[in-house]
Amino acid sequence: MTVTDSNSIDYKALRKRLAPFSCLETPPELPDADKVAIREALQTFSEAADYETLGVCADTLAIAQTALEAYVAVLSRPIQLQLEDRSGPVYLKFNTLKGAWYLDGYTGASRGVLVSFHVSEPEVDLVNGTYGPFPFDLFNL
Repeated sequence: MTVTDSNSIDYKALRKRLAPFSCLETPPELPDADKVAIREALQTFSEAADYETLGVCADTLAIAQTALEAYVAVLSRPIQLQLEDRSGPVYLKFNTLKGAWYLDGYTGASRGVLVSFHVSEPEVDLVNGTYGPFPFDLFNL
């Protein structure tokens, strides 16, 4: 979806589509049609945002890194992180504005990908917020 006029986009409806994920510890299995709708909503928010921060809670570094790189490639630009190997569950965070990442062990129960959109323009303020957790493979096309 290409954004040409932010006045024609129903950000409230898109926010409503993403909101149900915010109450979950782990993302549900989604039918393909739902995945498409969620991807489109996230991409539309990304186009309106100044930048995003993404946080991934996963059982392994490989899962977290694959998911993060796939999300960032679609929402911002392709990246390849050079991370030291680590065993056990991890929390991996990435800031698309700074291109900076943070990696740590994780003991919580949550799993999935959180996406925070940061907007400075008042007319698209509804985009601001954190959404998810979303499935790791949402953008693995």
